[in-house]
Amino acid sequence: MCSTKSQSFLNMTIPAIKGQIGNTVFYSANLTMGQIARLVARVNEELYTAKSIRDQLQRSLNDNYLKIKDYIVKHSDRFFNALVLAVYDGDPMWTEIRYELDNEQYSNVGILSFNGSEKVFPVDGQHRVEGIKAALKENPNLESEELCVMLIGHNDTPEGKEKSRRIFSTLNRYAKPVKLGDIIALDEDDVVAIATRHQLESNPLFMEDRVKATNSIAISVSDKRSFTSLIALYKCNLELFNCFYKQRNGVILKPGKLKDYLKNRPSEEIINGFNEYLTVFWTHFINVFPEISAYIADNRVNAAESYRSIENGGNILFRPVSLTPFVSSIATIALSNNIERLDEILGSYSRIERTVSASPWVRIIWDPIKHQMITRTGGLVKYMMISMYDSNLLKPKEKEKLIADFQSIFGVDYAEAEVRISNLKLV
Repeated sequence: MCSTKSQSFLNMTIPAIKGQIGNTVFYSANLTMGQIARLVARVNEELYTAKSIRDQLQRSLNDNYLKIKDYIVKHSDRFFNALVLAVYDGDPMWTEIRYELDNEQYSNVGILSFNGSEKVFPVDGQHRVEGIKAALKENPNLESEELCVMLIGHNDTPEGKEKSRRIFSTLNRYAKPVKLGDIIALDEDDVVAIATRHQLESNPLFMEDRVKATNSIAISVSDKRSFTSLIALYKCNLELFNCFYKQRNGVILKPGKLKDYLKNRPSEEIINGFNEYLTVFWTHFINVFPEISAYIADNRVNAAESYRSIENGGNILFRPVSLTPFVSSIATIALSNNIERLDEILGSYSRIERTVSASPWVRIIWDPIKHQMITRTGGLVKYMMISMYDSNLLKPKEKEKLIADFQSIFGVDYAEAEVRISNLKLV
């Protein structure tokens, strides 16, 4: 039995297309949101008899369905991929409609008929189903909108449950989240992604293949052309968006609120405003650091080679492991001091040591023995850069973390670590 009694399929007929993969027959059809809300119940005994596992499945229906509800209600260009629904009990009947086109016969189109005793539950799309139900409670006018569904048969037997569980787990196990690089390239709601793409088309530092478009943040030493990676640029711009939002609204978005904000396309005024904000920042960035201007002016295919050297690591600005915490430190300083003009902070960093293998970066982001970058030290690099600007901006826990990291990395005692950190200055 289903956990929630659903309206029956009584005398319901659905145009559908029949297909088969392996030994599984399925039917592709359209159902309205109203039909889905009334007919589809949550997974319960259909897959597992153990109450503990059923409870786990119900707990997995977390508040993500509310975010889907918001997406349905707020986006006029909403779209979903097909729901996979399992149908059992009753007596579904398939009636083929044969037709011929250009001497080719087609027999996989027809009508599914139900007698009203059938039950249905989602094998894939349980969050979407619950999101649809919640959306219709908020806006009943949406119930006539149609979604594509794939219907498969389910036998309420040990063998049938095993097969449905296998389909359920396979669909969920191999469903991969969209990678960040793909989101940046395609998302039309995320203002940071939108603005990042605009920079790729308009800013000389990022145009003409100067940004590596991959799903990795790192840049290989074999890449002699790119300034940075697409993901590194997005992460930098995300930090800058916090400053833009605070300047515009007077408050800082907490991480959870920021994540939700990026799921809804803002007004064109905000998009254009943030584009302009980024243009101003990256223009100052180009002007402050002579090597950036020189890189832009160099049209050779290996223009970045000397800035990402195998011998000395190159320049910290051309390394995502240091570029992203650098921009993050600037944003943090601006937010802490309520500084609106980021060019003032950027100007202070014109004196920073930028050779990866030189002090203070050796053994922090550069391994002098292996002659390679040290990753996963972004937090430490950020604290160091903030301390260089003004050590008083670090919180007590951040200072203690910085001292502990120096003790561990350089093998010194607490007092010596404090001295080394106090010597972090913008030369």
